[in-house]
Amino acid sequence: MSHAGFIAKRLLQTIPLMAAIMFLVLLLLHVIPGDPARAIGGLNASEEAVQKIRVDLGLDKSLPVQYLTYVGNALQGDLGTSTRSGRTVNSIIVDRMAPTIWLLVSGTLLSVLVSSVVSAASARSKDSLLDYSLIGLSVGGISMPTYWVGLMLILLVALPTGLFPISGFGEGFAGHLHSIVLPAATFAIAISPVMIRALRAKFIGLYRQDFVMMSRAADLSERAILLRHLSRHAAIILLTMISVQVGPMIFVSLVIEKTFALPGLGQVLVTAVSQRDFPIIQGITLVTAFFVTFVHLTVDILVSFLNPRGGLQ
Repeated sequence: MSHAGFIAKRLLQTIPLMAAIMFLVLLLLHVIPGDPARAIGGLNASEEAVQKIRVDLGLDKSLPVQYLTYVGNALQGDLGTSTRSGRTVNSIIVDRMAPTIWLLVSGTLLSVLVSSVVSAASARSKDSLLDYSLIGLSVGGISMPTYWVGLMLILLVALPTGLFPISGFGEGFAGHLHSIVLPAATFAIAISPVMIRALRAKFIGLYRQDFVMMSRAADLSERAILLRHLSRHAAIILLTMISVQVGPMIFVSLVIEKTFALPGLGQVLVTAVSQRDFPIIQGITLVTAFFVTFVHLTVDILVSFLNPRGGLQ
């Protein structure tokens, strides 16, 4: 199959997936025991207020009509209005999206850098003290709760040195970069170990291949072998791991935002859940689900270019 055909096929496959996602997001309102409008309004809300909530959310209509209305509004960029603040969900998401994006991007880049260096060093010195030490560190990283890692970085790095802020997002590019260092490090400690294990196993297999042996016989340095011959294989593994872990990454970012008081989407979602502000919960859930779908689609396309024989399916 050609690359254009593969991309077209994957794009078509996302259409029913997105339709199903939007239906599941709509059902969030209907999984509440009892009357959703009463649950949102609270026990002390008057019957008139509850009825207004029911009408505003379209709960007075049949489920198929609610779904078609929700899809139509979403396609026009209308994700509803907060039942608490009265602001549009779109404006709330846009205002709070930057810290979350910064955390996800910087944390992912740092995770890729750390896992690449550690796994290459571990595989190159397989069964050595260095290898066992790096494996032990990766196992320790998996075992430590994310919030605890964040607190330890605050207690052992931020507070004693004063080099990094313990909360907030700063002002301007420099302020954002300064404030995201410890959250990104926490993110990398949580995500890197799984990448390290997968990439180390791949490197060990590659180091035994004939083309690597021939490269060494031709007096190529280990750095040259890694960059020229193994980097593409490593990129495929890393992209695949990012695709597989994008869900856990979002959950980790939510915990980190809470730990470091980053004003991102995670903080908004936690507040919305506590206030039963379902339009915000639905909007953030929908945006997150679409983001995950987009990452999977993008990774599939990139892997198809890096590994045509294995990627075009």
